[in-house]
Amino acid sequence: MAYNHENLIIGCGNILYGDDGFGPAVIEYMKEHNIILEGDTQLIDGATSAPHYIFTLPENKWKNIIIIDIASMNKKPGEIDVLKLNQIKEQERYLDVHGISATDPLHELEDHINIRIVACEPENVPDEMELGISETLEKSIPQVIEKVKEVLSDLLNS
Repeated sequence: MAYNHENLIIGCGNILYGDDGFGPAVIEYMKEHNIILEGDTQLIDGATSAPHYIFTLPENKWKNIIIIDIASMNKKPGEIDVLKLNQIKEQERYLDVHGISATDPLHELEDHINIRIVACEPENVPDEMELGISETLEKSIPQVIEKVKEVLSDLLNS
């Protein structure tokens, strides 16, 4: 599938590990509830493969990427923040199972594409497989969607 749209909203995370599946859960909610977004925008469940199967295959048409994911930000579970790539400390970058930084491909794109991360503080990321996000994060989905709409609008109007 080609992601040949100007704006990509990508939910990242592993649905097998509790709140780590938050990004895909938000995308699923948006699709199920027919959430309308401005511009030429595509919703993508990036799961855990987004860094290597999406971000490394850029399209010339891309202008804005908004990633929905969890992040440890020393906030209360369910709290939301918008981050830029330079706010992710190098030593805290997520590494995939092969030890490759998930943000490296994004750094390759940031010179010509606007990238924002709508991050939510997790409550439960278990060491063992556990399906489903916590009730706290489930309740934060509508606020995350509003934040995504706000960020997209700001990017489209800047």
